[in-house]
Amino acid sequence: MVVLRNSVLIRCTPEEAFDHLSDLRAELEWNPKCQVMEKITEGPVGKGTKYRAKWKSSPYVEVEIIHHDRPRTWTAHNGGPIEVTFSARLEPAGQDTVLHAEFTPRPHGWFRLIFPLFLLVIRREEKTNMIHLRTALERRARNRR
Repeated sequence: MVVLRNSVLIRCTPEEAFDHLSDLRAELEWNPKCQVMEKITEGPVGKGTKYRAKWKSSPYVEVEIIHHDRPRTWTAHNGGPIEVTFSARLEPAGQDTVLHAEFTPRPHGWFRLIFPLFLLVIRREEKTNMIHLRTALERRARNRR
């Protein structure tokens, strides 16, 4: 099983990071490949919250929060041709926060054939996304102060 791991220091509290990022609609702010992230369940974000999502070059998929432990961790899972489990862990670092992210893709069907190419692209994109995420969250935290 392939697990892509990245970490980034963010200048905000773990609570600020968790409250914003665990609502997956925030991905529209920081991931240039995210085209749709629509919450399809009622109520506050938590375990069982579902989203309808689409990224460039992907079909629409359903994403579900399968673990939610404020302000420390959350995990989301989606099906589709490349099934993905994304886990995030937040760690206080003085007045800042370190986000540790794990991206675990599992290909199905013919996507197994192109999976090595997908990994080359997604490794680079996930590292870049950590920078986009940090920039968006720090801008949001500054605007609240």
